[in-house]
Amino acid sequence: MREKWILAALALGASPVPAWADKPSTAPPAKISTADFAALPVLRRPLLSPDGRQIAARSTLDGKTNLVILDADRPEQAASVIPLGEANVAALRWAGNRRLLLTAQSTQKFAGFDIPFLRLLAIDTPNGKSRIVDRKSRGIFAGDVLYTDPTGSWALVASQNNTGVYPSVKRVDLATGDASLVEKARYGVWDWYADDKGVVRVGIAYEGRRWTLWYRNVAGEPLKKIRGKFASADDSAVDRVIFGADSAGWIITNERTGRFGLYRYNFDSGAVGEAIFEHPQVDLEDVTYDRITGKIIAISYQDDRSRTLWLDPKRKALQQRLDRALPDGVNVVVGRSDDDMRYLVWSGGGADPGRYFLLDRKTSKMHPVVDPYQRIDPAQLAAVKPVRYQARDGLGIPGYLTLPRGRDAKSLPLIVMPHGGPFIRDEWTYDPLVQFLANRGYAVLQPQFRGSTGYGKDFVAKGYGEFGKKMQDDLDDGVDWLVKSGQVDPKRVCIVGLSYGGYAALWGAVRNPERYRCAASWAGVSDLRAQVRYDRKLFSATRYYREWRTQVGGEGKVDLGAVSPITFADHLKVPVLIGHGEKDETVPAKQSHAMVQALAKAQAKVTPIFYKESGHDFGSTADLNDFLQRLEQFLAAHNPA
Repeated sequence: MREKWILAALALGASPVPAWADKPSTAPPAKISTADFAALPVLRRPLLSPDGRQIAARSTLDGKTNLVILDADRPEQAASVIPLGEANVAALRWAGNRRLLLTAQSTQKFAGFDIPFLRLLAIDTPNGKSRIVDRKSRGIFAGDVLYTDPTGSWALVASQNNTGVYPSVKRVDLATGDASLVEKARYGVWDWYADDKGVVRVGIAYEGRRWTLWYRNVAGEPLKKIRGKFASADDSAVDRVIFGADSAGWIITNERTGRFGLYRYNFDSGAVGEAIFEHPQVDLEDVTYDRITGKIIAISYQDDRSRTLWLDPKRKALQQRLDRALPDGVNVVVGRSDDDMRYLVWSGGGADPGRYFLLDRKTSKMHPVVDPYQRIDPAQLAAVKPVRYQARDGLGIPGYLTLPRGRDAKSLPLIVMPHGGPFIRDEWTYDPLVQFLANRGYAVLQPQFRGSTGYGKDFVAKGYGEFGKKMQDDLDDGVDWLVKSGQVDPKRVCIVGLSYGGYAALWGAVRNPERYRCAASWAGVSDLRAQVRYDRKLFSATRYYREWRTQVGGEGKVDLGAVSPITFADHLKVPVLIGHGEKDETVPAKQSHAMVQALAKAQAKVTPIFYKESGHDFGSTADLNDFLQRLEQFLAAHNPA
């Protein structure tokens, strides 16, 4: 059997030499074109249908988004394409085998501010027809899907009737979009949960240290009110509720250790029971629940890379076979058919864009179905290594370091690349910008500065109120660590970032011009006061923060002007490159327009570039290719490799 798996892996194009192996790259690097790095993935975020016979994925072409439906057994055949125009897809899921539910995000004016609105659409895959679900809703949040009927005929959704109320739960007819009330809104309840039979079981409300649980054990019972109190005033939270066959089930919470884990839970008593999974350093990310057996079968988490812990021995053995067949990266089951016989598997890593395979457990065979980055050869990419260093206050900072191939790790030019969010984290996956910079001869440091998620509540909380302060110190301390090791030249450092990373790049240039020779920002925030009025999520991790949804606008608890780059535009002395998409609904393009105007007024060295058809991400290969070319020229002029 092992020989069959190895042959299958070779037939699928698995690299015979690990592209990510932790060994020095002595071969001289081949220059990969900006066009190849800029090529958007052919398909993104593929989803396996419940019967395992179809794959839905998103594609972007010339700024237009399409849904693509593939035959999972014959992916080389012509696919069905459903145009979505300029829809901003926030979420996508199957409802039966002939319908998709799409959560679309748009921006509208509310109380004088640009606010993101969510709407749910049902799309019939055979003909591409779509309709708005719960179309009478006038709230900001409409269509949080709690449950979909296996036939795809109806679903349970939570949505606001208008902006001034909490969401109620409705049963929606997916063929017509009509909605009928199932559960009325309860004060403070934003999060509703249904079980695998389509019964609304729990609503959760938070108020300070107190929580209220509206709960029923079985269908037909009225919801009963259970009150409780967190042990501390910190943002403890229930991240997800999973129901068993009786009043006991499971919850994902960080209340016990400060890190999200999985626990047995008694809904009648409100008692957190035995731990099913706790990790000593990182958060649990997700669990896989088998609706047929009613058991938890897998735990997902990330330390330096994605991990899957299978609780079922047969599936654990299957994972081991997968890892032997595809030994060069991380192999993750990203989708399963309802009968558990067909798996969609992603295999890739930091130096491998990865590809998707369909595994048929009946035949023990698998074949490729999606190769998102067909123009990139993993053998030409640079190794991405997990690292850890200490900040000046002693806090351990994890991160990733990518060194250019074919160069000694001594006195290298460095690009510091803080991630966006900021309350997210980098992952050990292919990043075109990182590999582009490494291919051009730069070392790239991706610090997981305080506030990054995945490392527990305390690590996230250490970032609150530290915009431009300790969060920025963590970046500078990473530079000092690399300088001390002799790997980088302290006089050849630039900072490049996207979104919050763009803010950090601009602020780094303002705050520490002696450290950075130049800075480049894509979709960066320059005015924190304006951004917090637009989106309060910027200032706390969504997984932890509950109360931003109760207010629209408002100021933060710190003096945001004191750490906003636009306030100190006249202090900026190093060259900066500023890019932004005009259709950005996450960080409005006026953030960068205002910064460019302020810098021009101060006669600073600024190179602006704006793209009419791009949003927060690049909307087209042409835009990304143009930006990479300009970034390459900018870095060559101000920090040549």
